[in-house]
Amino acid sequence: MPSCPKSTPLTPAEAQAALGVVALQLLAAVDRLRQVYERLPPPPDLADRQEGRKPYDVATDVLATIECVMADNLQPAVESLRRCAQVTAAELERDYREWLKRNPL
Repeated sequence: MPSCPKSTPLTPAEAQAALGVVALQLLAAVDRLRQVYERLPPPPDLADRQEGRKPYDVATDVLATIECVMADNLQPAVESLRRCAQVTAAELERDYREWLKRNPL
């Protein structure tokens, strides 16, 4: 990555361990967002605002943003990082062979 400072290269195992740590850090962020979401009372007219009968207010926007960020970004990122942190060469080889069966060269 261009924005990363130059340092000692990592082995793939070290990189996988780092990804596992990042996944845990993202899970902590998910937990914190969930706490904010649960503690913010929804407006009584939330359905009207979500369905476009009324404009969003700040609470509706905060709730919707948290929902979207968690579902569209953070949870998929955690799943991807966890998978990558645990994948083995044998699993990647197996996946490649299966892909070749579906996509002959």
